[in-house]
Amino acid sequence: MIKLIIKYLIKGITWGCLWFVVICIIMDFAYPDGLQDLLENFTIHVLGSIIIGIGNASTPIVYEIDRMRRWQQIAIHAVIGLGTFFVVAFSLGWLPTVSPIAIVFSLVSGVLIFFVIWLGFYMYSKHEVAKINYKIREQNSKE
Repeated sequence: MIKLIIKYLIKGITWGCLWFVVICIIMDFAYPDGLQDLLENFTIHVLGSIIIGIGNASTPIVYEIDRMRRWQQIAIHAVIGLGTFFVVAFSLGWLPTVSPIAIVFSLVSGVLIFFVIWLGFYMYSKHEVAKINYKIREQNSKE
């Protein structure tokens, strides 16, 4: 279990750093002056990205717990992942806090994006399972 936890932590750190770099590249092309604040507080922003990466890429470990119901696993993953994201993103100024509407828009958008990404991973995994089951059935019918 320790190896699995370390694997998920490393995966989270990797995803956090990767997305930080990707977003910085996009910002550099779209709005070069927007990187100035990031560069002035580089370490804090990188650590924020790493924390978000760990919070989102390591929490799927709950899907390894067979005694939990699927909705419980999804709820834990969503609450920890989104909670981590929103706390870091609002505290580092990545999301607007100028009005209640901006905050609600950020929250709703974040939840929708989370579930779209989750659904994409779910559909991909379901497709992979179907392919593996097909190969197993095919192999069993040959024997």
